[in-house]
Amino acid sequence: MKMIRNLVFPTVAFALSALLAACGGGGGSTNGTAAAQNAPTTQPASGTPSTTSSGALSTQTGIANSYPAGTFEAAALDILNGYRAQMGVGELRPDVMLNQSAQAHAAYLSSNLAASAISGLSHDEVATNANFYAETPLTRARKAGSPVTEWIGEAINAGSIQTSSLAYGHDCVDGLLDTVYHLNTMTGPQESIGIGFLPASAQEALYVCNFDFGLLTAAIGAPLDNAIPTVGGQQMAVTTIAHAPLTNETTVARTMRTEAPNPTPDFAAPGHPLMVRVRADQAGDTLTVTSFTLTDQSGAVVTGRILIPANAQSGSIASAVIDPNGLLGQGTAFFIPAQPLAANTTYSATFSGSRDGVPVSTSWSFTTAAL
Repeated sequence: MKMIRNLVFPTVAFALSALLAACGGGGGSTNGTAAAQNAPTTQPASGTPSTTSSGALSTQTGIANSYPAGTFEAAALDILNGYRAQMGVGELRPDVMLNQSAQAHAAYLSSNLAASAISGLSHDEVATNANFYAETPLTRARKAGSPVTEWIGEAINAGSIQTSSLAYGHDCVDGLLDTVYHLNTMTGPQESIGIGFLPASAQEALYVCNFDFGLLTAAIGAPLDNAIPTVGGQQMAVTTIAHAPLTNETTVARTMRTEAPNPTPDFAAPGHPLMVRVRADQAGDTLTVTSFTLTDQSGAVVTGRILIPANAQSGSIASAVIDPNGLLGQGTAFFIPAQPLAANTTYSATFSGSRDGVPVSTSWSFTTAAL
């Protein structure tokens, strides 16, 4: 059984940034490994990130995994940081206070799902329910000791029992990456992370995993209840083009995990989504799309839809569709196949467009999982 409720980061104008706000989480699958990295154009020395001209960190590398070996938390961080590093968006630093708030909310969800006090995943807690900690991700993080200027976003997932900590880690993290809105969020500019986890048990058939993300460096404005801004945190070089799936990634899921709201409600069974993202931390930063295509190993073109945020409509190909839910942040573009991808097949993706009027392009290949 899989429980899916979407992690969404809607775009809202705020100071110099587009704001991304989270709402839910879920899914589960198994992504493979990548044989080649999509490294950032510039990287700081291992474990000692430098700052950009805007005051944000350069993409973080060499972050130590401080979770105990063999635990879900250690496995999940290795999986997520490995993916983010290869994608080029930077690793996340474990945060003791965010661990506390994330674990508290995981305990709240698990116990109240078991007691049928709640029927699904939620970021908000009800004070009269068991294991109440604090109402929102922001208030929970502050109760745990996070700075009042730190922005906090949250991603939640739940699924069925797994055989090991590593299997739980893949089911949780990969499920969030096999989507549109979750993928957009999991690869954002946040710099720190806290992880909460409750395994499936005799009392509750579903495990619950929870990620609390923090952004403090060069943050602007008063944090909202559950949001990560696109300004500040850690930022790619302006010449970097990040994408997912990764270059030469294998055993990529054939389908997109269901999300609510649905980015493609007219697609009965969409294939695994592709994403391109560039740095977009200033007001007006835009990634427009000239073309975004996917072909299989025989050269056949895959039918699908190009999905873009509203600010990218002007200058993009006429067939590109504005995100119907208004949840994509600036600087991102997606291609969503209309049908599941074929099993054990190598696909080639090609993207061309412009970042703030400067032409950008990238091409890469990946291989889907066997049946």
